Amino acid sequence: MLINGENLVSGRLASVVAKKVIKGELVTIVNAEKVIIVGTTSSILPKYKQRVDARVLSNPHYGPKYDRIPSKMLKKTIKGMLPAKSRTNEKLLKQIKIYNLVPKDIDVTKAETIEKMKYGQKGDFMYLGDVAKSLGGKW
Repeated sequence: MLINGENLVSGRLASVVAKKVIKGELVTIVNAEKVIIVGTTSSILPKYKQRVDARVLSNPHYGPKYDRIPSKMLKKTIKGMLPAKSRTNEKLLKQIKIYNLVPKDIDVTKAETIEKMKYGQKGDFMYLGDVAKSLGGKW
């Protein structure tokens, strides 16, 4: 299954992808940097900034490592919606491929866009690519 992530809400996308992967389908997501996180900038950025800045004071290299690349941030969201057993989780994550942009070998016209996952309101939101750039991500 090929999904175009442009203007899709991150949580809705992650839940649908998790269900499809559990059923055994292979899922490919393109345009991960154009996935939407709903909320104001002042509520989204501090949460992500706090995660990225977390470290152990005695040796900062021991601290938790959080990715600043949109595709890996989306994969982490999907991972949270999969079963918690580590072996099962690892096998299911191998069935997911996520790309920030559209690779040359993939035809976007065949990509699905599920209408219930689109963000239709005019409220505040941020693109996942913008969140990653504000955290210092380079890809």
